[in-house]
Amino acid sequence: MKDKIIYIRGVGVIGWPLAGLFLSLKHFLPEYKIAIEPYKITAENIYHLQYLTDRGATLVETEENGARQIEKNHRFTSIIPEEDIHTSCEILLDCSPPTIAEKRMTEYNKDNFPNCKAFIAQGSEHRFGKQLLFPDNTQILDNTRDTLFHISTCNTHTLAAILRLFNSTRVKISNVDFVILRRDADMAKNDPHVTGPLFQFPEGKHGTHHARLLNELYATVNQSYPITSSAMTINSPYMHITRFRIELEKEIKREQILESIHTDPLLSITSQISSNMIFSSGRERGEFGRIFSHAVFVAPSLEVNDNIVRGIAATPGDSNVLISTIYSTLKILGHERINDVMRDLYKKVLKNI
Repeated sequence: MKDKIIYIRGVGVIGWPLAGLFLSLKHFLPEYKIAIEPYKITAENIYHLQYLTDRGATLVETEENGARQIEKNHRFTSIIPEEDIHTSCEILLDCSPPTIAEKRMTEYNKDNFPNCKAFIAQGSEHRFGKQLLFPDNTQILDNTRDTLFHISTCNTHTLAAILRLFNSTRVKISNVDFVILRRDADMAKNDPHVTGPLFQFPEGKHGTHHARLLNELYATVNQSYPITSSAMTINSPYMHITRFRIELEKEIKREQILESIHTDPLLSITSQISSNMIFSSGRERGEFGRIFSHAVFVAPSLEVNDNIVRGIAATPGDSNVLISTIYSTLKILGHERINDVMRDLYKKVLKNI
Protein backbone atom coordinates (compact mmCIF):
# COMPACT_ATOMS: atom_id res chain seq x y z
CA MET A 1 0.00 0.00 0.00
CA LYS A 2 1.33 3.42 -0.98
CA ASP A 3 2.03 6.06 1.64
CA LYS A 4 -0.65 8.65 2.30
CA ILE A 5 0.92 12.08 1.98
CA ILE A 6 0.09 15.60 3.12
CA TYR A 7 2.04 17.63 0.58
CA ILE A 8 3.28 21.11 1.57
CA ARG A 9 4.63 23.21 -1.29
CA GLY A 10 6.68 26.15 -0.08
CA VAL A 11 8.65 25.98 3.17
CA GLY A 12 8.89 29.62 4.21
CA VAL A 13 7.25 31.69 6.96
CA ILE A 14 3.99 29.69 6.70
CA GLY A 15 5.08 26.35 5.27
CA TRP A 16 7.90 25.72 7.75
CA PRO A 17 5.91 26.08 11.01
CA LEU A 18 2.94 24.35 9.36
CA ALA A 19 5.10 21.32 8.60
CA GLY A 20 6.51 21.49 12.12
CA LEU A 21 3.03 21.49 13.65
CA PHE A 22 1.93 18.52 11.53
CA LEU A 23 5.04 16.62 12.64
CA SER A 24 4.26 17.42 16.28
CA LEU A 25 0.86 15.77 15.70
CA LYS A 26 2.23 12.56 14.16
CA HIS A 27 0.97 10.44 17.05
CA PHE A 28 -2.55 11.39 15.93
CA LEU A 29 -1.75 10.90 12.21
CA PRO A 30 0.48 7.79 12.01
CA GLU A 31 -0.87 6.83 8.59
CA TYR A 32 0.28 10.09 6.96
CA LYS A 33 3.68 11.28 5.82
CA ILE A 34 4.43 15.00 5.67
CA ALA A 35 6.15 15.93 2.41
CA ILE A 36 7.76 19.35 1.99
CA GLU A 37 8.82 21.00 -1.26
CA PRO A 38 11.09 24.04 -1.10
CA TYR A 39 11.22 25.94 -4.37
CA LYS A 40 14.99 26.24 -3.96
CA ILE A 41 17.47 24.94 -1.42
CA THR A 42 19.87 27.65 -0.34
CA ALA A 43 22.49 28.27 2.31
CA GLU A 44 19.85 30.26 4.19
CA ASN A 45 17.20 27.51 4.39
CA ILE A 46 19.09 24.21 4.23
CA TYR A 47 19.32 23.77 8.00
CA HIS A 48 15.64 24.62 8.38
CA LEU A 49 14.88 21.79 5.97
CA GLN A 50 17.20 19.38 7.77
CA TYR A 51 15.41 20.20 11.01
CA LEU A 52 12.12 19.03 9.47
CA THR A 53 13.50 15.92 7.76
CA ASP A 54 15.25 14.89 10.98
CA ARG A 55 11.83 14.96 12.63
CA GLY A 56 10.13 12.84 10.01
CA ALA A 57 9.35 15.05 7.00
CA THR A 58 10.08 13.80 3.48
CA LEU A 59 11.82 16.26 1.15
CA VAL A 60 10.36 16.47 -2.37
CA GLU A 61 13.01 16.66 -5.07
CA THR A 62 12.20 18.86 -8.06
CA GLU A 63 14.20 20.02 -11.04
CA GLU A 64 14.36 23.49 -9.48
CA ASN A 65 15.60 22.50 -6.02
CA GLY A 66 17.96 19.63 -6.98
CA ALA A 67 17.65 17.99 -3.56
CA ARG A 68 19.65 14.82 -4.34
CA GLN A 69 22.53 16.78 -5.77
CA ILE A 70 22.68 18.94 -2.66
CA GLU A 71 22.43 15.85 -0.44
CA LYS A 72 25.98 14.92 -1.45
CA ASN A 73 27.16 17.61 0.96
CA HIS A 74 24.14 17.92 3.28
CA ARG A 75 22.26 14.93 4.65
CA PHE A 76 18.48 14.71 4.32
CA THR A 77 16.76 11.84 6.11
CA SER A 78 14.18 11.15 3.39
CA ILE A 79 13.78 12.30 -0.23
CA ILE A 80 11.02 11.50 -2.74
CA PRO A 81 10.97 12.42 -6.47
CA GLU A 82 8.26 14.87 -7.51
CA GLU A 83 6.71 12.40 -9.95
CA ASP A 84 6.17 9.81 -7.21
CA ILE A 85 4.34 12.18 -4.90
CA HIS A 86 1.64 12.99 -7.42
CA THR A 87 -0.01 9.59 -6.97
CA SER A 88 0.45 9.47 -3.17
CA CYS A 89 -0.69 12.98 -2.31
CA GLU A 90 -4.08 13.04 -0.55
CA ILE A 91 -4.14 16.79 0.04
CA LEU A 92 -1.90 19.59 -1.21
CA LEU A 93 -1.19 22.74 0.80
CA ASP A 94 0.41 25.45 -1.32
CA CYS A 95 2.31 27.85 0.96
CA SER A 96 4.27 29.57 -1.79
CA PRO A 97 4.73 33.36 -2.00
CA PRO A 98 1.74 35.43 -3.25
CA THR A 99 0.41 34.73 -6.79
CA ILE A 100 2.34 31.45 -7.20
CA ALA A 101 -0.55 29.17 -6.24
CA GLU A 102 -2.94 31.00 -8.57
CA LYS A 103 -0.52 30.40 -11.46
CA ARG A 104 -0.59 26.67 -10.64
CA MET A 105 -4.38 26.34 -10.64
CA THR A 106 -4.50 24.66 -14.04
CA GLU A 107 -2.17 21.86 -12.88
CA TYR A 108 -4.16 21.19 -9.69
CA ASN A 109 -6.57 18.58 -11.01
CA LYS A 110 -7.33 14.84 -10.91
CA ASP A 111 -5.27 14.15 -14.02
CA ASN A 112 -2.07 15.27 -12.28
CA PHE A 113 -3.06 14.31 -8.71
CA PRO A 114 -5.49 11.37 -9.03
CA ASN A 115 -5.84 10.73 -5.28
CA CYS A 116 -5.78 14.32 -4.05
CA LYS A 117 -9.00 15.35 -2.28
CA ALA A 118 -8.32 19.11 -2.28
CA PHE A 119 -5.81 21.85 -2.97
CA ILE A 120 -5.52 24.60 -0.36
CA ALA A 121 -3.59 27.84 -0.89
CA GLN A 122 -2.65 30.46 1.68
CA GLY A 123 -3.57 34.06 2.23
CA SER A 124 -3.51 36.31 -0.78
CA GLU A 125 -4.58 33.79 -3.46
CA HIS A 126 -8.07 35.27 -3.75
CA ARG A 127 -8.99 33.56 -7.03
CA PHE A 128 -8.07 30.17 -5.55
CA GLY A 129 -11.54 28.98 -4.51
CA LYS A 130 -13.51 29.92 -1.41
CA GLN A 131 -11.95 31.21 1.79
CA LEU A 132 -11.66 28.97 4.83
CA LEU A 133 -11.35 30.23 8.40
CA PHE A 134 -11.92 28.01 11.41
CA PRO A 135 -14.37 28.16 13.16
CA ASP A 136 -16.23 30.92 11.31
CA ASN A 137 -17.08 29.21 8.02
CA THR A 138 -15.48 25.76 7.85
CA GLN A 139 -18.95 24.20 8.02
CA ILE A 140 -19.01 24.74 4.25
CA LEU A 141 -16.75 21.68 4.04
CA ASP A 142 -19.55 19.42 5.30
CA ASN A 143 -21.20 19.17 1.88
CA THR A 144 -19.07 20.39 -0.99
CA ARG A 145 -17.64 19.12 -4.23
CA ASP A 146 -15.16 21.98 -4.44
CA THR A 147 -11.49 21.04 -4.55
CA LEU A 148 -9.87 24.50 -4.54
CA PHE A 149 -9.80 26.60 -1.35
CA HIS A 150 -7.64 29.26 0.21
CA ILE A 151 -7.08 30.00 3.88
CA SER A 152 -8.04 33.55 4.85
CA THR A 153 -5.25 36.06 5.36
CA CYS A 154 -3.74 36.74 8.79
CA ASN A 155 -5.52 40.10 9.02
CA THR A 156 -8.86 38.54 8.04
CA HIS A 157 -8.37 36.07 10.90
CA THR A 158 -7.92 38.96 13.33
CA LEU A 159 -10.88 40.97 12.03
CA ALA A 160 -13.11 37.89 12.21
CA ALA A 161 -11.85 37.24 15.75
CA ILE A 162 -12.89 40.76 16.78
CA LEU A 163 -16.44 40.22 15.50
CA ARG A 164 -16.53 36.77 17.10
CA LEU A 165 -16.38 38.49 20.50
CA PHE A 166 -20.05 39.33 20.16
CA ASN A 167 -21.35 35.88 19.19
CA SER A 168 -21.98 34.84 22.79
CA THR A 169 -23.48 38.20 23.80
CA ARG A 170 -26.37 37.91 21.32
CA VAL A 171 -26.14 41.66 20.76
CA LYS A 172 -26.53 42.68 17.12
CA ILE A 173 -23.77 44.70 15.47
CA SER A 174 -24.86 47.99 13.88
CA ASN A 175 -21.58 49.32 12.49
CA VAL A 176 -17.93 48.26 12.30
CA ASP A 177 -14.84 50.28 11.47
CA PHE A 178 -11.29 48.94 11.38
CA VAL A 179 -7.98 50.76 11.02
CA ILE A 180 -5.17 48.31 10.18
CA LEU A 181 -1.56 49.31 10.80
CA ARG A 182 0.39 46.82 8.74
CA ARG A 183 3.95 45.82 9.51
CA ASP A 184 6.13 46.25 6.46
CA ALA A 185 8.28 43.08 6.22
CA ASP A 186 8.32 39.79 8.05
CA MET A 187 11.32 39.49 10.37
CA ALA A 188 12.27 36.21 8.65
CA LYS A 189 12.57 37.84 5.21
CA ASN A 190 15.17 40.05 3.60
CA ASP A 191 12.51 42.33 2.13
CA PRO A 192 13.22 46.07 2.36
CA HIS A 193 11.48 48.21 4.97
CA VAL A 194 9.45 51.31 4.18
CA THR A 195 11.03 54.55 5.39
CA GLY A 196 7.82 55.84 6.97
CA PRO A 197 4.04 55.29 7.00
CA LEU A 198 2.75 54.22 3.59
CA PHE A 199 -0.92 55.00 3.06
CA GLN A 200 -3.35 52.56 1.46
CA PHE A 201 -6.29 54.15 -0.32
CA PRO A 202 -9.88 52.85 -0.39
CA GLU A 203 -11.02 50.62 -3.24
CA GLY A 204 -14.75 51.35 -2.75
CA LYS A 205 -17.40 52.46 -0.30
CA HIS A 206 -16.26 49.83 2.20
CA GLY A 207 -12.74 51.31 2.24
CA THR A 208 -9.69 49.07 1.80
CA HIS A 209 -9.79 45.43 0.72
CA HIS A 210 -9.80 44.22 4.33
CA ALA A 211 -13.53 44.89 4.77
CA ARG A 212 -14.35 43.32 1.40
CA LEU A 213 -12.38 40.15 2.14
CA LEU A 214 -14.07 39.77 5.51
CA ASN A 215 -17.55 39.98 4.00
CA GLU A 216 -16.51 37.62 1.21
CA LEU A 217 -15.68 35.14 3.97
CA TYR A 218 -19.07 35.63 5.65
CA ALA A 219 -20.87 35.39 2.31
CA THR A 220 -19.92 31.69 2.18
CA VAL A 221 -22.26 31.17 5.18
CA ASN A 222 -24.88 33.72 4.04
CA GLN A 223 -23.89 36.46 6.49
CA SER A 224 -22.74 40.06 6.12
CA TYR A 225 -21.78 42.96 8.35
CA PRO A 226 -21.73 46.77 7.87
CA ILE A 227 -17.92 47.03 7.78
CA THR A 228 -15.51 49.75 6.69
CA SER A 229 -11.73 49.65 6.85
CA SER A 230 -8.66 51.84 6.43
CA ALA A 231 -5.01 50.82 6.38
CA MET A 232 -1.42 52.01 6.30
CA THR A 233 1.95 50.27 6.38
CA ILE A 234 4.42 51.29 9.06
CA ASN A 235 8.17 50.71 9.31
CA SER A 236 8.08 47.89 11.86
CA PRO A 237 8.84 44.15 11.38
CA TYR A 238 6.83 42.91 14.35
CA MET A 239 3.04 42.63 14.03
CA HIS A 240 0.02 44.06 12.26
CA ILE A 241 -2.17 46.12 14.62
CA THR A 242 -5.92 46.71 14.28
CA ARG A 243 -7.80 49.52 16.00
CA PHE A 244 -11.50 48.65 16.05
CA ARG A 245 -14.71 50.54 16.75
CA ILE A 246 -17.89 48.48 17.03
CA GLU A 247 -21.34 50.02 17.42
CA LEU A 248 -23.98 47.71 18.86
CA GLU A 249 -27.78 47.89 19.00
CA LYS A 250 -27.74 47.52 22.80
CA GLU A 251 -25.45 48.41 25.66
CA ILE A 252 -22.85 45.88 26.71
CA LYS A 253 -20.49 45.48 29.67
CA ARG A 254 -16.71 45.37 29.40
CA GLU A 255 -16.77 42.17 31.46
CA GLN A 256 -18.78 40.46 28.73
CA ILE A 257 -16.06 41.22 26.19
CA LEU A 258 -13.35 39.94 28.51
CA GLU A 259 -15.34 36.76 29.10
CA SER A 260 -15.65 36.22 25.33
CA ILE A 261 -11.87 36.48 24.98
CA HIS A 262 -11.38 34.09 27.88
CA THR A 263 -13.75 31.40 26.57
CA ASP A 264 -12.62 31.43 22.92
CA PRO A 265 -9.66 29.01 22.67
CA LEU A 266 -8.20 30.92 19.72
CA LEU A 267 -8.03 34.37 21.31
CA SER A 268 -5.32 35.85 23.53
CA ILE A 269 -5.14 38.85 25.83
CA THR A 270 -2.22 40.94 27.04
CA SER A 271 -1.37 43.88 29.25
CA GLN A 272 1.73 44.63 27.16
CA ILE A 273 1.61 48.02 25.47
CA SER A 274 4.17 47.47 22.68
CA SER A 275 4.04 45.09 19.73
CA ASN A 276 7.69 44.10 20.17
CA MET A 277 6.94 42.81 23.70
CA ILE A 278 3.96 40.79 22.40
CA PHE A 279 6.10 39.43 19.58
CA SER A 280 8.88 38.58 22.04
CA SER A 281 6.47 36.55 24.19
CA GLY A 282 5.80 34.32 21.20
CA ARG A 283 9.50 33.96 20.51
CA GLU A 284 10.18 32.97 24.10
CA ARG A 285 7.13 30.82 24.97
CA GLY A 286 5.42 29.78 21.77
CA GLU A 287 6.06 26.52 19.92
CA PHE A 288 8.46 27.25 17.03
CA GLY A 289 8.59 30.78 18.51
CA ARG A 290 5.07 31.50 17.23
CA ILE A 291 1.75 32.82 18.53
CA PHE A 292 -1.09 30.74 17.06
CA SER A 293 -4.09 32.71 18.35
CA HIS A 294 -6.16 34.62 15.80
CA ALA A 295 -5.76 37.90 17.70
CA VAL A 296 -4.05 39.28 20.79
CA PHE A 297 -6.33 41.81 22.48
CA VAL A 298 -4.60 44.62 24.37
CA ALA A 299 -6.56 44.81 27.64
CA PRO A 300 -5.66 48.42 28.60
CA SER A 301 -7.02 49.62 25.24
CA LEU A 302 -10.45 48.01 25.60
CA GLU A 303 -13.15 50.65 26.10
CA VAL A 304 -16.88 50.03 26.42
CA ASN A 305 -19.07 53.13 26.50
CA ASP A 306 -22.72 52.11 26.48
CA ASN A 307 -23.13 50.49 23.04
CA ILE A 308 -19.73 51.50 21.62
CA VAL A 309 -16.73 49.15 21.91
CA ARG A 310 -13.23 50.35 21.03
CA GLY A 311 -9.89 48.66 21.35
CA ILE A 312 -6.69 47.36 19.79
CA ALA A 313 -5.75 43.85 18.69
CA ALA A 314 -2.40 42.58 17.43
CA THR A 315 -2.16 40.07 14.59
CA PRO A 316 0.29 37.16 14.96
CA GLY A 317 1.17 37.47 11.27
CA ASP A 318 1.41 34.22 9.27
CA SER A 319 1.11 32.13 12.47
CA ASN A 320 -2.58 32.75 13.19
CA VAL A 321 -3.65 30.97 9.97
CA LEU A 322 -2.04 27.62 10.81
CA ILE A 323 -4.78 26.11 12.98
CA SER A 324 -7.36 26.95 10.29
CA THR A 325 -5.14 25.16 7.77
CA ILE A 326 -4.74 22.04 9.90
CA TYR A 327 -8.44 21.86 10.76
CA SER A 328 -9.45 22.27 7.10
CA THR A 329 -6.95 19.60 6.05
CA LEU A 330 -8.23 17.01 8.52
CA LYS A 331 -11.87 17.91 7.85
CA ILE A 332 -11.42 17.32 4.12
CA LEU A 333 -9.56 14.06 4.80
CA GLY A 334 -12.37 12.98 7.13
CA HIS A 335 -9.85 12.14 9.83
CA GLU A 336 -11.40 10.38 12.80
CA ARG A 337 -9.11 12.05 15.35
CA ILE A 338 -9.78 15.63 14.32
CA ASN A 339 -11.22 16.52 17.74
CA ASP A 340 -8.16 15.10 19.52
CA VAL A 341 -5.91 17.13 17.23
CA MET A 342 -7.84 20.33 17.92
CA ARG A 343 -7.63 19.84 21.68
CA ASP A 344 -3.88 19.42 21.33
CA LEU A 345 -3.59 22.54 19.15
CA TYR A 346 -5.58 24.62 21.63
CA LYS A 347 -2.93 23.79 24.24
CA LYS A 348 -0.33 25.40 21.98
CA VAL A 349 -2.20 28.75 21.99
CA LEU A 350 -0.80 31.30 24.43
CA LYS A 351 -3.99 32.58 26.05
CA ASN A 352 -2.19 35.16 28.21
CA ILE A 353 0.72 37.13 26.80
